[in-house]
Amino acid sequence: MEMKNKIITFAFLIFLLSMLALNIIVPEKDISESERRKLEKFSILTSETLFNREFFNKFEKYELDQMVFRDKFRTVKAFTEFSVLNKYDNNNIFIKNGYVFKMEYPYNQDYVHDMSKKMNTIYETYLHGMNVYYSIIPDKNYFIKDNDKHLFIDYDNMISILNNEIKNMEYIDIFNCLSLEDYYKTDIHWKQESLWKILNVIGKRMNFSNNFNDYEYEKKVFSPFYGSYYGQAALPVKPDVLTYLTNDIIEKAAVDNYEYTGEDRNSQKVYDTGKLKGMDSYDVFLSGATPLIKIENTKNSSGKELIIFRDSFASSLAPLLLSEYSKITLVDLRYVNYKMLDQLVDFENKEDVLFLYSTMIVNNSNILK
Repeated sequence: MEMKNKIITFAFLIFLLSMLALNIIVPEKDISESERRKLEKFSILTSETLFNREFFNKFEKYELDQMVFRDKFRTVKAFTEFSVLNKYDNNNIFIKNGYVFKMEYPYNQDYVHDMSKKMNTIYETYLHGMNVYYSIIPDKNYFIKDNDKHLFIDYDNMISILNNEIKNMEYIDIFNCLSLEDYYKTDIHWKQESLWKILNVIGKRMNFSNNFNDYEYEKKVFSPFYGSYYGQAALPVKPDVLTYLTNDIIEKAAVDNYEYTGEDRNSQKVYDTGKLKGMDSYDVFLSGATPLIKIENTKNSSGKELIIFRDSFASSLAPLLLSEYSKITLVDLRYVNYKMLDQLVDFENKEDVLFLYSTMIVNNSNILK
């Protein structure tokens, strides 16, 4: 028995030393592609960081982030949490019927009130005399809230607060136009090819001249699509198929993306296909997150314009609205302060404005500037 214990101890020490050696040999990684985040880098020890424990706190994070075979250990941990310990979630991530979910909890009612104040302020500052609408996009959790044990935000209360407090804007309810199947299994977003009901409901309320039909578009398919929740789940999940819809109007649209400079700024496309094989393939839609982007429909001479205050969900919706407008301007208040908008957006002679935000943004509106 004593010999057996010595062998186990020796084997464990060899394992620890091997891991230590590998951690020294293997180069540091800048990012975790599976988690879509930057990894902790090694910090230089100074007398200041030594005495306030900052160095040790960062070193602990560094060791966890830069551990070799880290993703394998994450998978083992997730499997243990779900299958052995029978936990409902692993770091707020859970899987149900092949869909990956992330708990959007707690419900931040104060931030909902703050959202209405911000929208009212923008209206009072810039939008007098325009046709202004707002619509809220439910996150995936909304569709399982009635038959699941996890905690959920109060969607009804959220919409009630917004409807009671937002002034001079018309609410467009799209909750009943969506189902869980309209969302990616491994990502937070809706599928562009599932937006026809949404488009026609919005179009009817905003007095569009035409209905939307999928036969007017060519389908382009990319697979496999690993959404933002795929890596966070740390478990084998079947990837999605990403479909984007295009036609002559979209292909010939002129895109002015403020994220770029020089010649690159005016040479962008509605669909940035180079992003398909990047860290987040969803960035194919309008090149991903950007504070301000303007799209001109070179085939529409009506002069009709739309301004969308939005999050990333609108990136896949906006291209399908192009047929109705000469120009669409998209503003992301996560990256630009509303007080600067008059320096970036021409609000003169604009007709339509749409606030389009997901419940996740409304529940965390403190991230809007």
